[in-house]
Amino acid sequence: MIDATADLDRPPLYGLASCLVGSQHLDFEIGWPEFERDTAWAQSVLHRSGLRSGDMVLVTVTNWESPWASPIVHALRNLGITYVTAEVFGWDVRRVLMFLQRFPIKAVIGLSGQTLTGLSDAGAKTAELLSHTELIWARPKAAAALAEIRRDVLPYARFGPALALGLPGVRGGAVNAKEWDVTSTEAGLVVSNIAERATTFREIASGFRGTVTAVGDELAVYGDPVS
Repeated sequence: MIDATADLDRPPLYGLASCLVGSQHLDFEIGWPEFERDTAWAQSVLHRSGLRSGDMVLVTVTNWESPWASPIVHALRNLGITYVTAEVFGWDVRRVLMFLQRFPIKAVIGLSGQTLTGLSDAGAKTAELLSHTELIWARPKAAAALAEIRRDVLPYARFGPALALGLPGVRGGAVNAKEWDVTSTEAGLVVSNIAERATTFREIASGFRGTVTAVGDELAVYGDPVS
């Protein structure tokens, strides 16, 4: 049945998305070509980070984050990696706790501050619980909270319409330089698309203030969320 669907016409767009720009939401379209490129880039990042077929990964995201998270999920499938999912909210922390206690989780992607607070409230020894996890991609609040426990936490951030993912050995989060340009302004870091996408972005506020440095095919962005 699944194979038969491959012959069906697919919709003209992969999907619709919305990101917060200042105090307003920016709605935009996502085409299939950029979705496939975003997936290929995410796959490259995960592979360069050391993830391989047979590994197990915990992904904590919300459904509305699909425009940023779906390329990661498809990349995990392409790499033959088993993944389990949980919500980012505190009320789902027992699912996170169960996965970390019962399975050989090699990486966590999208760890949130609410999850860390929930683990603490549940009486979990967070440092010990995460000590067996090789890779942690954490959201800004979680990354700050883990700073005293681990120095190797990698950033995971929705960077305006783009995605910033940390790479081992690279300071800050990596943004695909073949897709995006990032500029530092007085108001913060802004994002523009380089490659053609269904929606054109010109100097869209990323929600972060900091620095940007070219590192190969990526832009390393380093900073803090704009308050």
